[in-house]
Parts: sequence; structure tokens; C-alpha cells
Amino acid sequence: MSSDPFSDILRLTRARGVLSTGLRAKGRFAVRVEMHDGMKFNAVTEGACFLDVDGHESYNLQSGDCFLLTRATPFTVGNDRSSRVLSAERVFADATAGFAQLDNGVGPSVTFVGGRMTSDRNMEFLTTSLPAVLLLRARTATAVWIRGLLLRLEAELTEARPGAEIICEEIMHMIFVEMIRSHANDGQAVGWIAALSDPQIVKALSAMHAAPGRHWRVGDLASTSGLSRSQFAVRFARVVGEPPLEYLTRWRMTLAREALRDRIATIAQVANDVGYGSEAAFGAAFKRVYGTSPRRSVDGDRVVERQHDAARLDSGRTAGRI
Repeated sequence: MSSDPFSDILRLTRARGVLSTGLRAKGRFAVRVEMHDGMKFNAVTEGACFLDVDGHESYNLQSGDCFLLTRATPFTVGNDRSSRVLSAERVFADATAGFAQLDNGVGPSVTFVGGRMTSDRNMEFLTTSLPAVLLLRARTATAVWIRGLLLRLEAELTEARPGAEIICEEIMHMIFVEMIRSHANDGQAVGWIAALSDPQIVKALSAMHAAPGRHWRVGDLASTSGLSRSQFAVRFARVVGEPPLEYLTRWRMTLAREALRDRIATIAQVANDVGYGSEAAFGAAFKRVYGTSPRRSVDGDRVVERQHDAARLDSGRTAGRI
């Protein structure tokens, strides 16, 4: 692993950025999006609208504003709450060239561009440290970077040159990374994401990621961070939300589960790689984290993966949604 915890976790999730069908709306409207897979991103590239996310506050968005929904939460977007709410399935049924068109006559125009980030593996390690709704305003530096990416995205969609689909997916993945890492510095972050903006705690996090199998002690990690043992223990728990050795165990078990899923090593080999001298000790730690034995967990994961493969084949037959 690298010494960049954020990159490590993104690689481990095997997250994919997928472009969704955009929306060009004219006149007054409201569109309801029900449950969606993975994390959902949208940017307002023209006009103004509202965003109502079930169970959360309402937001007023302007051109250049972006939002990221990290849970499969239904939401409504539009520019008139008194308008009849249309289902996304209806609005996007006849989408062409990457956009659905909604013409409700004279009135303001609104354009959205969006995408989804999905993964079959370890997504909870990422999403549990993110808020349900992440809003990025147009005036921020990150939003300026994202605007540049969106311009390239729209150009690829319009020109439809060879390889455009791959480029669009890569651009969308970059947008998701920009959105997530911007949250590390907004003062609202929790969990390991909050540690990314703490120059001393991130040193310890990086050390654990770089050598997960090492016999780490709290004192070793404190030295790495340049703090006393007591200062480090208190600060790590406050910033990350759990003691350092608990985080280390959870990270080790995440790595172990991934290795076992990929069948690249035996349980004994994986146990040794993540710092356990015996299968019994490894199995006990694994069960504390996942509630089941390594073997049963892997068997269950493979069943879920087969189900996800079937679902992807089915979803590939339908267009993306906002």
C-alpha cells in the first residue's frame, strides 16, 4: 500500500464513476428521483433550482453548485415546489445524446450534469465517514476545478469522438474524488477523512496503511506523529472517532477480507500478512469486526457478488438517471 490513506481506500473500494443522463429543463418543474445505487453527484451548469433530500434540509442551488448524496436516499429537484412532481422514470424515458429534455413552456432554464459512484466492495469504509449530503458551492476553489472537468465532459458528450465513453467515466471519477477530498478540509469531516487534514494524525494513519502487518504499539504511532503517547491517543480518538489500535484492526480486517475474496492467499497467509501469528487470533479479530468467521464471510461475499453481477447486466439495459 502507499502512504496516502485516501488513495488506499479508494483503490480498495474499487469504486467506479459512471456518467448519468443529464437534464435540460425549461419552464417550471419538479422531478422526483427515488432510490439510487451508490453515491449520486449532480452539478447545476445553468440556472437555479431547489434540492429536497428526504430526511434532510432543503437547499437552494445556483449555477456552478454541486451536490453529492452518499446514501441511497430519494430526492426532488426543481424550480417550483407548487408544480406537479414528475417521476424521473417518466422524464428520462426518451433521453438522447446524454440528456433528457423537459419543456414546460415559458420560464427559466435549468441544466444538470451528473453521475454515480458505485462499488461492490468495502464501500461502507468510505461512506460511513461522509455526510449523507455534501454540498459544494460555486465560489469554492474545488467547484472551479470541477467546472473545468464538467466543460470537458460536455464536450466529450457533444462531439462523441472515439473513446468518449471511457473519458467520461474517468472524468466522473475525478469529480467524485474532488468532492470527497474537499470535505476533508471543510471543518465538518469525521472519521478517517477528518484525519487527512490533521498533519500529525495523518502521519500515523499513513504509517498503518504503509505497513499494516507491523506489530504497532500506541507509542510507536505517537512517535511517528511527533506527539506524546497520551496526547496522541486522545487526539487520534477525537479526530478519527475510535482509538488508533481499533482503527488498525478494522483496516487490517478490511484488507484481509479483500484478499480472501480475491482468493490470492490462504487464510493462514492472509493472517500473517496483516500481523497475526495464528489463524485463531486472526479469526477472533475478524469475527469482532464482521460478526462471522473469515470462511463464512467470504462465502457470503461471493454470493452477493454474483447477485451484483446479475444486477449490473440488468441495469446496463437502461439509461442512467439524474
